[in-house]
Amino acid sequence: VSTRRSISDILKSAKSDFLYLFETDRYSREEIIQLLEGLTAMGKSLKCFVNRPKALGNVSGNLFYIDNIGDLEEAEEFGKNNNSHILSFQIVHNPKRS
Repeated sequence: VSTRRSISDILKSAKSDFLYLFETDRYSREEIIQLLEGLTAMGKSLKCFVNRPKALGNVSGNLFYIDNIGDLEEAEEFGKNNNSHILSFQIVHNPKRS
């Protein structure tokens, strides 16, 4: 079974302002939202690191905990403001919810 991405998938992700990564695989924004909704229903969250290309150096304050689309938009806004277009996600199994 091939895990190779289709050309249309690559082009779709290239149109996005951000590179959405989960465990080194690229996803579309819509797929990340689906993942977020499923995790929220399970009582889990996403942790998001907003990163720049290595040549630009790291940016501080780049860790976000994402429980909803508003949180995702906040991380994206931070990325736009800091020329950081790589969003890397991990599952948080024990989120601290307010």
